[in-house]
Amino acid sequence: MLHKLSLTFGSRDLLDKIVHQNPDRQFVLLAATGGAKDLQLLDISGQDSVFTSHLDYQVKIEHGQPNWHGFFSFNYFNLDVESAKVFEGEVNKIAADPLPVGMTAMLVLSKLKNSGEYVLMTIWDSSDAFMIWRRSNKFSPFTKYATTLNNYHAATYQQAPAKKKAHENED
Repeated sequence: MLHKLSLTFGSRDLLDKIVHQNPDRQFVLLAATGGAKDLQLLDISGQDSVFTSHLDYQVKIEHGQPNWHGFFSFNYFNLDVESAKVFEGEVNKIAADPLPVGMTAMLVLSKLKNSGEYVLMTIWDSSDAFMIWRRSNKFSPFTKYATTLNNYHAATYQQAPAKKKAHENED
């Protein structure tokens, strides 16, 4: 089981440089969906972060077996102590059931330096499977947290395509 996860954002060149400088780490490079050019790099080695972003999380709940491929959904919440207890309890109940069709893993992360900042990260076989779940009653336990009061926001990513070699760009 993964206990710690760190992430950062940046240009392809910067993130490739981090990967190259840390060959002992296991990284996952993600590209934002929907045409955005945002890139995110996950360090899933479980080691202390090599990033300066301070986006370091402890894994509170892990359900399923992350294969780190496919479609990724990130739901961000800021929760007070009481809401966090209820949230974790509800997610633990959900984690007792089989994963929804198409979901390979669900992770609940809380920020190391601010335990009230949560991320619900789900990994899917496809964006279609995610959308079916997102619109179903299975997502309803999370709906009450998805408010501006909790500084809620969401983002979706997929595996970043391999970087083109310089000679491939010469057409």
